[in-house]
Amino acid sequence: MKKLLIFTLVALLSIFFIDRSYSKQNQAALQQMLISKIEEEQFTTDEIELDFEELFDFKWDKVYVFKPYTPIDEVNKQLGFTWLGAKSTGIDYRDDVNLIVFVENNQVAQYIELPRSYGDIVVKNHQAFEVNKS
Repeated sequence: MKKLLIFTLVALLSIFFIDRSYSKQNQAALQQMLISKIEEEQFTTDEIELDFEELFDFKWDKVYVFKPYTPIDEVNKQLGFTWLGAKSTGIDYRDDVNLIVFVENNQVAQYIELPRSYGDIVVKNHQAFEVNKS
């Protein structure tokens, strides 16, 4: 019985770390995709309009943008649920990123930390966003 319990615990921990590793890789890929799109568009203007539905192919129903120094309580209040991963983003004390959070069925589907060196994000509607380099 102890062997089964230990095996189950090891398997669960392995799944947790593999999932976490995959999630970080996926997050980095999404961030790079967004940065590439911004860099591509910046040659023409300082204000870029982005359509996240067109840019990203994963499922989400809502998207939120949190500016630097947004308190974790405010993040959770706007999301309408407690996101346990919010604290790990450091958005409450960082001034170098905007946090973009994609939600599906009241759960965080994905999030992207966009460095402010690429501009600040302004929400136009549920799917269109502007990046201002001012």
